[in-house]
Amino acid sequence: MKKTWRGLMAGLLGISMLLGSLGSVSAAATPKDIQGHWAQKQLQSWLDKGYLGGYPDGTVKPNKAITRGEYVALINRLFGFTETASISFTDVKSTNWVYSEVAKAVKAGYIGGYENNTFRANNPLTRQEAAVIAAKVLKLSTSSTTLKFKDSAQVAAWAKGAVVAAADKKIINGYPDGTFGPKRSLTRAEAVGIISNSVVYKPSGTGGVTPTPAPTATPAPTATPVPSTSPTATPVTGGSGGGTGGGGGGGGNVTLPSVSNVTYGHVGSVTADVYVTPSVTGAVYYVVAPYSINVTAPTVAQVKNGLTSAGTAGVHSGTIATTANTTVVFSVYGLSADTEYTVYVALADNSGNWSGVTPLRLKTAASSTTSLTQVGVESIGTVTAAVYAKYGQTEGLPAPLKYVVVKATEADPTAQQISEGKDSAGIVLTGTFAGPNSTVSPGVKHTFTLSGLTSNTAYKVFFITGSNGNFSPVEILRIQTK
Repeated sequence: MKKTWRGLMAGLLGISMLLGSLGSVSAAATPKDIQGHWAQKQLQSWLDKGYLGGYPDGTVKPNKAITRGEYVALINRLFGFTETASISFTDVKSTNWVYSEVAKAVKAGYIGGYENNTFRANNPLTRQEAAVIAAKVLKLSTSSTTLKFKDSAQVAAWAKGAVVAAADKKIINGYPDGTFGPKRSLTRAEAVGIISNSVVYKPSGTGGVTPTPAPTATPAPTATPVPSTSPTATPVTGGSGGGTGGGGGGGGNVTLPSVSNVTYGHVGSVTADVYVTPSVTGAVYYVVAPYSINVTAPTVAQVKNGLTSAGTAGVHSGTIATTANTTVVFSVYGLSADTEYTVYVALADNSGNWSGVTPLRLKTAASSTTSLTQVGVESIGTVTAAVYAKYGQTEGLPAPLKYVVVKATEADPTAQQISEGKDSAGIVLTGTFAGPNSTVSPGVKHTFTLSGLTSNTAYKVFFITGSNGNFSPVEILRIQTK
């Protein structure tokens, strides 16, 4: 019940930040983060009229990505859509603030869900999705699919006619470099500009309110905007399963990448196993960041580059090749004990289409005086690999540090078996598949070279400290030779 209430309150906060009060007509103070912004005039007009709300810290966050749920709420309000349809999206609960907004949008016929019966309200809305919505709301002709942008090939087939129509009527402009950026996330400032430009063509009898249209078409920043990490309209709280999917969706019958069964398996003090089932063959990208309710999810581009939403490097990041509908497992490391993290996951297919960003929240195990404080991978070759580990504190007492290496397809050994250098069958491992054979100093990073591996093969490396049944949490590193 508490979780449901928190989710409901977060949603209500989000929509209150997005939408102001229609009763407000007095001039609002100019927020510091829109002063000098290319959309300052439009944003200020919306603030003055109460169409747009600010944040508690006095900002508007014009460059923050707007979600699908937030955008349909704006469209419904500004165009006067009030009738609702019966909806059954698996990821839109009736207790969620966005439920009624999605029901209105579906009834109005300008947006739909995805092939797996999800709506993905928290996914950022893309510019090509915004074009499709504009074309449907304004009943524009989408018969022409001749595009003149430099990146026209990146526009999805289901969106081409809408992009042409919206661009021809200057509802959505391209960027100064001649591109349209179809898959870029739409910002709050761009959303205000598009809706303001749309009112010129607003069909009669739709109700709603009529903001003053922009004197010129929506300009766009010359660089991809980076979302702020300040308090968000819809904070991502994560979870231990289920993907939000993503991509263009809602604009046509196109199968886009998505992930499901995003969850974790073994969690140690400084490592964790993550499981992902991709819908397409391609690659999964991930980045790890400390969990916080007030931090926005990174964009797909940021996840690909191993960055958080603040533009800084994540605690750990990587990529792994995937096969459609086959679960992949990877290790995240560089973590701290007894700490909450969010693993952000995104999927790309072999044609360059992307899913949205799916968050996975987890908490590492508590540590002891001799627990491992660091494990990781230094290098991977075809038949060799270099891994490292550190345990305890420099001034602490020495303790046995052991590791074993087995193929990823084999069962996991127990803590006692790892301490004895055995696999799950109780067979003593030899060579570099078990070690070290002598006590190593605490508080010092130790690198171990693994040789005699098989090329293009996945392995699991298990680390543990302690003896006589008094063991630290087991740490797992998954590696893949070249």
